Amino acid sequence: MARAMGYPHPRRHHVPHVAGHQLVVRIILGLLFVLAAASAVAIYFQQEEQFARIAARRVELIQAQAIADRRHEDLLALKNQVDSDAYIERIAREKLGMVRPNEILFEEP
Repeated sequence: MARAMGYPHPRRHHVPHVAGHQLVVRIILGLLFVLAAASAVAIYFQQEEQFARIAARRVELIQAQAIADRRHEDLLALKNQVDSDAYIERIAREKLGMVRPNEILFEEP
């Protein structure tokens, strides 16, 4: 009826332009979503790898701590032994050849 009355035909090419704009926006949003998802997955795997390294290092440190604890106990036992009069006397006799006063030393030929 618009043509019959002399009105120009409305332009319809403007509507596809809006649809094209919406398509570009959807594509950009989709790409951003894919990029965000890929980043999240990459971060997850990096964290898993780092967690595995930390767990392995923790095991190493626990083993080293156990070794250090045993060594510490051995050194404490040695310190207690070294501080005793019996140990000091034994070393003096064996290594230094010392004797107590009024003691007679017999040597076998």
